Amino acid sequence: MKHFVEIYNKEKYSKHPNENAKHELESVGLKKISDVVVGTKYRIDGDFPSPKIEKIAKDLLCDNVMQTSSVSARKIAKYNKVEVWLKESATDVVGESVKEAITKMGIKEPQKVRVGNIYFVKGSFAKKDLETAVKKSFVNEVVNKFSIN
Repeated sequence: MKHFVEIYNKEKYSKHPNENAKHELESVGLKKISDVVVGTKYRIDGDFPSPKIEKIAKDLLCDNVMQTSSVSARKIAKYNKVEVWLKESATDVVGESVKEAITKMGIKEPQKVRVGNIYFVKGSFAKKDLETAVKKSFVNEVVNKFSIN
């Protein structure tokens, strides 16, 4: 079973990552962006009950002072959700470290852990233009895959 955990900076700590992502998209030609929200998404493969995933999210993946965690997919109305992941053929060293840390918490070892980035982008632009900007700014097509919803 695949479980997903999303981590976001709390509002008072999110200004710089969000502004940096917005600037990056603008620098490659995407105009009329009104807002960007940045997060990290973890995919944990294994047979775990929800309370274990919530424990992993809160006790390992999230800095509870600066961040919030969610074990359900976040949706923000009127935003395009961009997910950028390493391809399965690419080694995910952060995912491997998280996998090892989960076992050190006394939880059985996941089959696999993968880490990706999430960008919620709001603005007046065509989806095709967003796709082009994402490819230029956040994606190395040799090792990354991405989706826009």
